[in-house]
Amino acid sequence: MKQDSRLARWSASIGPGIVFALTASGPGSFVSNATAGATYGYALVWALGFTLLFRYAWLDTSARYVLVTGETLLDGYRRLSKPLVRIVLAGTIVVRHLSNMYKVVLLGSCIHLLLPLPFPWSAQFWSVFSIALAFTMIFWGGYQVIEHCCKALVAVMTASLIVAAFLSHADPAALWKALILPGLPADKGAYSAALLVMALIGTEAGSLTNLTYSYFLRAKGWSTAQDLPRQRFDLFTSIACIFLLGTLVQIAAAASIHPLGLRLKDANDLVKIFSQSLGVAGRLIFGAGMWASAFSGFIGGTTGYALMVTDILRNGMVSARAPDHAADARPAGLASKRPAPETRRDPYFRGFVAFWCFSPLYVLFTKWEPVVIILIVNSLMVVLIPVLALALLRLTNDRKRLGAYTNGWTTNTILAVMIVVSIWLMLRNLINWW
Repeated sequence: MKQDSRLARWSASIGPGIVFALTASGPGSFVSNATAGATYGYALVWALGFTLLFRYAWLDTSARYVLVTGETLLDGYRRLSKPLVRIVLAGTIVVRHLSNMYKVVLLGSCIHLLLPLPFPWSAQFWSVFSIALAFTMIFWGGYQVIEHCCKALVAVMTASLIVAAFLSHADPAALWKALILPGLPADKGAYSAALLVMALIGTEAGSLTNLTYSYFLRAKGWSTAQDLPRQRFDLFTSIACIFLLGTLVQIAAAASIHPLGLRLKDANDLVKIFSQSLGVAGRLIFGAGMWASAFSGFIGGTTGYALMVTDILRNGMVSARAPDHAADARPAGLASKRPAPETRRDPYFRGFVAFWCFSPLYVLFTKWEPVVIILIVNSLMVVLIPVLALALLRLTNDRKRLGAYTNGWTTNTILAVMIVVSIWLMLRNLINWW
């Protein structure tokens, strides 16, 4: 009984980080890590930990700004540049649409692998069913329902991937060598090593998706500097979860697909990650784990982006409203706190939830390959990292607003390195594509 009570308290002490982890570790992370393992074996495992260091610094810094000032992160961005907020708004609408597009395909493919129906449109039927379920949960349930669902789904994903990695007969020596001797291997296969590292940065270090974490904090009810200790524990749990899931996927793909020299093109190819080693059991593990990944990423991402867009539109961040200079003059940590509204019934929130749930359904009538879409979308997300990270650096080094909560030299260094690395990878890939 005491153990159950302790588990319940631990579960209650986390939430936003788990929702964010599954939003970030959706099929984009799954496919990027699987493709890295399948193409280059264990050679890019180091990149996962490297990019998660960036993500932790970004999320912890932005969360500290939100909890200390009482503003949203986009309030702060607007103080620096209204055009930047407009770019974020436009990018959010496009990126969420494209991200949900490949999730629509994968959701149907995964259930079809487990429960094929006796007609040609089986996968499309399961796609529509999954989207209808997701829409119902987000539109009428809101954040609390999404959080409970994500906690259950993370257990399903972790269990399935642990079994798959254990039974894929990984090579511990090769894995250890890749971790202690990082480097970019020579390009081979359909995707260059730089593109895959860039895609990993797009999914693991993130860009627009990182902005959703602070909105999950507000939805949870964490809104002051007193919430910082549990926020940091929540974030540490989140990053550990992302690292575990991503590493298990790379290990399984490196041990199962890489020796076979297979090229990943769609969800039916991804099943080989497990089925080559586990047979029917692998098919079941893949179907359940990948569907949980796609579904949690869909509901978490759609909810977070809808909260963000609602904040932008509801509070006039893209209008010509004059900045609040009086708020700038207040001591650090004492800025007026706009209470987190109940956005579940907000027309903006519901409108964008409906748009992002149903607008991508046209992809069911195309022959687009989900893996290609995922890698391109995740690589494009890296383009915004330098701009958003530079703005975040400026905001979180403002002693007038943050006082003793400004960045230390370690955080500033990590964010600066992330900016340099993302620019270098972006330029390298542009040269290669040209």
